[in-house]
Amino acid sequence: MPKWRCKICGYIHEGDAPPELCPVCGAGEDEFKIMEDLLKSSNRAEIGRIVIIGNGAAGIEAARTIREQNGSVEILILGEESYPFYSRIHLSTFIGDASQIRDITIFPEKWYDEQNITVRLETKIIDINTQKKQIIDEKGRIYSYDKLILACGAFPFLPPIAGVGKKGVFTLRNIKDALQIRSAVKSCKVAAVIGGGILGIEAASSLNKLGINTTIIEITDHLMHQQLDAAAASLLQKILEQRGLSIRCPNKVEKLLGRRELTGILLDNEETIAATFALFSTGIRPQIDIAKKAGLQTNQGILVNENMQTSQADIFAAGDVAEYDDSLLGIWPAAVDQGIIAGLNALGISSKYSATAPLHILKVAGIEMTAVGQKSRIDPKDKEIVHLDDMNFQYVKLIHNSQILKGAVVLGIRGIGFRLERLIKKQTPIDHLLKDLEKFNWEILKKKKS
Repeated sequence: MPKWRCKICGYIHEGDAPPELCPVCGAGEDEFKIMEDLLKSSNRAEIGRIVIIGNGAAGIEAARTIREQNGSVEILILGEESYPFYSRIHLSTFIGDASQIRDITIFPEKWYDEQNITVRLETKIIDINTQKKQIIDEKGRIYSYDKLILACGAFPFLPPIAGVGKKGVFTLRNIKDALQIRSAVKSCKVAAVIGGGILGIEAASSLNKLGINTTIIEITDHLMHQQLDAAAASLLQKILEQRGLSIRCPNKVEKLLGRRELTGILLDNEETIAATFALFSTGIRPQIDIAKKAGLQTNQGILVNENMQTSQADIFAAGDVAEYDDSLLGIWPAAVDQGIIAGLNALGISSKYSATAPLHILKVAGIEMTAVGQKSRIDPKDKEIVHLDDMNFQYVKLIHNSQILKGAVVLGIRGIGFRLERLIKKQTPIDHLLKDLEKFNWEILKKKKS
């Protein structure tokens, strides 16, 4: 029986064809790729060894792509974590349910063996010698490479707030963090999540599901400020509050209270929020230290061109660490797309990256939300279609120029988010759909012609 893998969340489906929609993230069937067709031996590149630093989405997609195109090249993945490839996007729900690590593992260790890929976990790289084409880990071990792909990922950003070092203060980026949080919340009754983005909302919902009185604190004027306009965010806030979450927005955290252990949070309006647990979900920063040390050109991330190539011809970068066209996307779909392009070009197969449309998905507590592309009009020719139904907690906003769709926000309506994402990604003409969309006939999106 064929296996199909969702490139958005990693879900694996067995069947003769992919599902119409991914049951985990709601992705459309176009986002699935068959897994069996991997070892297509090719002589298109005579390269001895490709080394990939990073075992996340970008690194794994680079490795899979390389092996798909060439069955003989040696692939070595060096990963700092202790676990084989897992779904990082599920960590925020993992902290609030009874699932096991194996439940969010996408490729277990045997997969690497099956694909003839060597992986070394718990391996932290501290230096790259670009002249000798060597990598050095913290134990002094040296690895040579012919081509190198940096998929080092990112680390959580902790703002410089007094008290962030207290017991009871956490960030969430990997399984180790998640396991520590699971242990910490067992005796917790009041918690706070600092940051009202997708991950913060998902984490707060997980804590709320555990029966913990949870408050989300967001510094900007509304939740999910980067993805949603004020109207959509207001509706989302109402839904979250109905589900038992408290929202403080806009509010800034001034200080974390308590001696050694957290007891509360002081806000800029002098309000004190009781909390014995605080999770900071305030963004990420790319892991660029070894790249800077090696002399690669960096800005906020490692600078890459459309081939995912760095300032060193034999070194590529992809995922959270890669900065392309002055942009750091920091989302799973971009890591997948960039990993594929980096893998192809590392093999010598020319391929260009087309910037991934920003795609953001929220699926918690009965809420389904998709935001993709532009969130507002930019060009004078841009137009909007807006549907707001407060009674049924539904919101749709479409940005278009009468020919193509440029952006979409969908809240509370199932089955159309990824269809809209497909239209944006493929730049499909929508002139034949406009009359129906203006009448809020969303069923038209589910027909094959769209």
